[in-house]
Amino acid sequence: MLIKANENRSSGRKSSGTRRALLGVLLGVVVLVAAVCTGASAAASPAPTAHAGGGGPRLVVVNMVDFRLLQPAFLPPGLYTFRAVNNGQAPHALQIAGPGVTNARTPVVQAGQAADLTVALRPGVYDFWCPVGNHRQMGMQLDVYVG
Repeated sequence: MLIKANENRSSGRKSSGTRRALLGVLLGVVVLVAAVCTGASAAASPAPTAHAGGGGPRLVVVNMVDFRLLQPAFLPPGLYTFRAVNNGQAPHALQIAGPGVTNARTPVVQAGQAADLTVALRPGVYDFWCPVGNHRQMGMQLDVYVG
């Protein structure tokens, strides 16, 4: 009986260890699936860009809504014209800062209007936000990764 009791305790520990290992594997799979889905959604919706004739800047439409910036979060390096379109009710603007870009900004754009901002982006992380009032704090901010 004593030997049998030890076997039960031993298999109990093995079962607990197996459960922990399975839980670790399951957690790893969930994280991997989440990462793949995030990457797939970014890949499924390519940056809405177009080259101007003659190799000019790429055009990226930035939809400014109350209170979000809708645009690609990943871009290749290059010269861009960001067309900031105000699809919200409140006035908005677009400001960009990052490697080699300091305080590039559109004028304030009223509802239904648009303004263009041309900047050269090199590899790095850029901060895009709305500088009007407290719009940035309300969620009108996006990190854009260039590389």
